[in-house]
Amino acid sequence: MAHRYNYMKNAEILAEAISKMGSQLTQKEKRIAAYFQTRPEAVLVESNSDIAQKLGISPMTLTRFFRKLGFDGSADARQQALHKVYGPNSYRIDKRFESDGKHNDRQFGTDHDVLHASIDAALELRETKLWKDVVELTATSDGVGVTGFQTMYFLADGLCRRLAYLRDGVQLIDGIDGVYAGLLPNKGRSATLVIIDIFRYGAHGPLLAKLARARGINVVVFADEFCDWATEFTPYVLRYPAETNFALTMPQGINAGLSLLLQDVNVLLGSSAQERLKELSKAQDHFGLFLD
Repeated sequence: MAHRYNYMKNAEILAEAISKMGSQLTQKEKRIAAYFQTRPEAVLVESNSDIAQKLGISPMTLTRFFRKLGFDGSADARQQALHKVYGPNSYRIDKRFESDGKHNDRQFGTDHDVLHASIDAALELRETKLWKDVVELTATSDGVGVTGFQTMYFLADGLCRRLAYLRDGVQLIDGIDGVYAGLLPNKGRSATLVIIDIFRYGAHGPLLAKLARARGINVVVFADEFCDWATEFTPYVLRYPAETNFALTMPQGINAGLSLLLQDVNVLLGSSAQERLKELSKAQDHFGLFLD
């Protein structure tokens, strides 16, 4: 619990400073903001050069970002965060996030710690109002479309198939027709589009989100911490730590988030979901799909 408490306290410092700037941030600065909103402990444990390399920016851009937020620079932001986290009124930060000035991305991002950070982020997001809004949209919209780009298509397909066990009106939006025709909701019916993607993001993501909003469709985005485009189109953006030290990652944070979404939608739908599952089980037995 100590890690989580300090993670949130540190997040408050950056979130407050970022919120004051709002639309004054440039596109690159929005990318930095998205990173710190997802991984606020980075200001304590990662150097400017490490963060800049991850985000594809220059260290000077990062310095200007901190100054725009009202800090004298990255060192000042780090000092204020340290005072908040290690001060007399807070618990000591979890040891795996202590900074001795010697951490690099590989040392900080051991497989064990990276996977734990991903799951922790998913569980922390579950406690937010944002999460509750996303669950309600997914459970109660008349129709739900799901899409994922490039390597994230498998997650979109998996979510779509499983969500269809709990409710009707769920479809995979794959764009094979070139126009995303499935994104045309029936008149007078509410719809939600779930987009799943990680860096490097599909070019169709922002275009699809913009089209969906123009059609009155709610947009929910599951992404990694580098995602800087989604908040332009929707408030429903769920970001998870990027597992950058894994080759061809199958993102555990997003995967955990989607599993929790299914669990909470199931709870919210209650008896209607249970009745639907019973009927689908009968169909499985009828077709003899399983060995036992």
